[in-house]
Amino acid sequence: MGLALDIKKTEESMAKAVSEEPFPAAISNEDKGASRAWKYLAFFFAALWIGSPLWYGTAFANDDPAVIQMQDTSGKPLGTFTQEQLRQQFPMHDLVTETPWTNGAKVHFRGPSLQEMIAKYKIGDKANLEVAAFDNFIVKVTMEEVVEFAPIIAIERACTDADKQSGACTKDQNFRPLSLDDGGPFYIVWPLSKLPKAYVPARNTIWVWFVTSIRPVD
Repeated sequence: MGLALDIKKTEESMAKAVSEEPFPAAISNEDKGASRAWKYLAFFFAALWIGSPLWYGTAFANDDPAVIQMQDTSGKPLGTFTQEQLRQQFPMHDLVTETPWTNGAKVHFRGPSLQEMIAKYKIGDKANLEVAAFDNFIVKVTMEEVVEFAPIIAIERACTDADKQSGACTKDQNFRPLSLDDGGPFYIVWPLSKLPKAYVPARNTIWVWFVTSIRPVD
C-alpha cells in the first residue's frame, strides 16, 4: 500500500476480505464461506465466557486503511504511518507462525514490534490497548499479553513459490507487502505456539487485521 490508495479498489477488496479469513488458500471451503461477522459473533460469546472485552462500534480510529495510527487515551494521533514509513522508522522483526486459520501451515511474517511502538510513544501505562480495525471492529488487548507474547504489526510476508508463479512476487523477491486479502496492510500477529491453548478460539479476536489505530485504555 502507498499513500495514494485507489478508493474504489480498496472498497472492493475490503468487501471481499471481510467475507473471508486471511490466507483463504490455506483454509477449507467451509471456512471460506463463513463471514468475519459470524466468526466474531462466535468469538464474542466465547469472550463473554472468559470475561474478555470486545465489541463492534465507533472507534477513535482513522478512516484510512492505508495508514495506522498510534494514539493517546483521548484518540489524538501521536504517530501516523504507512507501511513504508514503518519500515523506515522501526526495526523489522520476523515471526514464523501458524495462525488460527492456516490449518497447521506456518507463514513467515515481518513487521515492527507492537511493544517497541508502545514504548516509543510512552503509552504503556494503562492496563489495555484498544485496537480498532477499518471495518469498525474493536478489541481490547492487554498490556500483559503484549509483554508476554511479543506480537508484531505484520506489514509483509515471505514470498512463496505460488506468489512467484502468479506474479505477486518477482523471481528474486523475498518479501511482499501484506494486501487486504492477507489481512493487511496492518495485521497484529502473535506466536501461536506460545499462546495458551484456551486462546483458540476464545481469544482469536486479538489477531486483528485491517488495523487502523491503537490507543491505551483502562
